[in-house]
Amino acid sequence: MSKSLQLVNGDLFISNRSLQTIRGKDKLFQDLSLWLRERIGTDPMTPTYGSTLDGGIVDNENVPSFIGRTINPFVAGQIQSEVYNNIIKYQKAQLQKIKNESSIYQGKNTLDPDEVINTIDSIKTSNIGTTVVVRVVLTTLSNQQINLTLPLTNPL
Repeated sequence: MSKSLQLVNGDLFISNRSLQTIRGKDKLFQDLSLWLRERIGTDPMTPTYGSTLDGGIVDNENVPSFIGRTINPFVAGQIQSEVYNNIIKYQKAQLQKIKNESSIYQGKNTLDPDEVINTIDSIKTSNIGTTVVVRVVLTTLSNQQINLTLPLTNPL
């Protein structure tokens, strides 16, 4: 079973004087939210982690953020493509982990079926003022649907 430390509003969640963990579809939801919000190329230890939704650096070139831009059909398509490509990258990492662990642990792995992406059902964007809202619907291997709503806003 795979688990992560639980974050609430960007902070570690502590209850009863203990760090709390999450797993399953909640872990998948948290992982994807963090991955998509992270500016790609800003961490030298993991330069390919993150997305360009809030800008970043790709091939030593600055990539502008989508946040605060007018969302016309072309920009909406770019955002949807970026989200889709990042979810596929995450899914490939999951499949590689399953493959690696299966060879080590006699066919078993540490991922729960409800945290493994099976299908990407839809990706939609909208904007409210300068906030871009990305809505993603995924289905896991356990046939659970996950609805990820990701508001992207300029920090004040």
